[in-house]
Amino acid sequence: MNAWSDGYNADIAYTHGAYRELSPGYLSYVCLLNGVRPPRTDRPFRYCELGCGQGVTLNILAATHPHGRFTGIDFNPLHVAGARRLAEDAGLANVDFHERSFQEVVAGALPAEESGEGFDFIVLHGVYSWVSPENRRAVVDILERMLKPGGLVFVSYNAMPGWAPVLPLQKMMLAHAAANPARSDRQFDAALAFINRLNEAGAGYFAINPTVAQHLGTIATQNRQYLTHEYLNTHWEPLSHSQVAQDMAWAKLGYACSANIPHNFDELSVRPELRPILAEIADPVMAETVRDFAMNQVFRRDIYIRGLDRMPAAEAAGALRRLRFTLTVPREKASLAVPVPLGELRHDESLGLPILDALATGTPSLGAIEAMPEMARHDFGTISRFLALLVSANHAHPLAELSETAREASLRLNRAIAQRMLIDESLFFLAAPTVGLGIGADALERLVLAGLLSGQPLDVQPLAGFVTDALRALGRSAVAEDGSAISDPVAMRSLVILRLADFLPQKLPVWQRLGIL
Repeated sequence: MNAWSDGYNADIAYTHGAYRELSPGYLSYVCLLNGVRPPRTDRPFRYCELGCGQGVTLNILAATHPHGRFTGIDFNPLHVAGARRLAEDAGLANVDFHERSFQEVVAGALPAEESGEGFDFIVLHGVYSWVSPENRRAVVDILERMLKPGGLVFVSYNAMPGWAPVLPLQKMMLAHAAANPARSDRQFDAALAFINRLNEAGAGYFAINPTVAQHLGTIATQNRQYLTHEYLNTHWEPLSHSQVAQDMAWAKLGYACSANIPHNFDELSVRPELRPILAEIADPVMAETVRDFAMNQVFRRDIYIRGLDRMPAAEAAGALRRLRFTLTVPREKASLAVPVPLGELRHDESLGLPILDALATGTPSLGAIEAMPEMARHDFGTISRFLALLVSANHAHPLAELSETAREASLRLNRAIAQRMLIDESLFFLAAPTVGLGIGADALERLVLAGLLSGQPLDVQPLAGFVTDALRALGRSAVAEDGSAISDPVAMRSLVILRLADFLPQKLPVWQRLGIL
């Protein structure tokens, strides 16, 4: 472990993720759903990500929101160097990355022009439960000093009580790694193998905690870059809502709502037998803590506001009615059945089908959807919630404040990412300026997009040749329907042609609608 890392795993870079919950448009939308006034994003705003990692999210947000000013802070020089290179390759002038620890930021290590005016948004994803108590105090100090009145904080973290059965597992992994020095991914693999031996030999811990064995099966297939950061941090600590709410209160922050949309509806997330118990609780922090027990919460995504302002219902509804939406998936993939914490909620066809059709053919506002003749049987709350659950399921999203500048910046960034996709399979996301966030793509989609963004014609035959060459350059085979690997170039190309003919008619309109192409 590096001395400068303060117990945090820093010898391997973190994943190249892009997280929807960090998008200003998404955060503002969730606030409106819960009747909370968000910061304004229809004019210049300032945004900071603490622990920005590889900077993929921040670069995408900077490209899709050219009227915003973005600041990324991370103590790992490997992360900051990579994030800066991507910003430079895309010619993004509205984003800066700083190699600083949280405690250095508190001590005044940021340039005055970065922090002097304060931020409208400060976000941190996962970091809060991965760092030491001293660094958590530094985070709260940053929020207290640098967030504007009315500003928004997004903080996500490993939560109790869901992590309780797995706590000893992480401690065992950390102890095994400490006893066996090596690069952290190798330490993780060795620790996991050792723990599996304990499980197979009948260790009592696994016998009385059956969920742990299931957890071991899950992590065996997950990304090692993520896993080493999750499990091999000295100060790793799942936190309760009450703990975090108390911390945030020191920075004058009030809990607004969950960024996980269904978690704000008890009828979608809490068993009926438990709802009367929740209704008896007057204290909001206690109620939210009990909800976590009801749901066995594993990971929280919380929104806090400095100067929490509950909007009049009519004002919030009016703001929601003005928002325009579009599908982010092919129409064939959008479903009336939406996953919620209590299972799956299937909506009535008379409600869902006209809305899905409208979103597939245009970008209607919620008010325009409400005014459709087919919606006469349904009230505003029902229509709004269905749309919200489509957003939650990643099937739809509100539109961003789109401009030609955003389109041009996003295209530059996407071309820079596309070039990297041809040599590095760790990049999954491209900028979608229509909705102001990053959109993921699977292995084949990434190479198709890389080809189209680098100037390949929209023709199946040459595009298939490009994809086949790219797969071979990456040392990859094509995978047939029966799961067998195909490495012969001619057979690979034939298979790719079939795949392109199948999914291009569905995917291409979506990519164009989102502004990726």
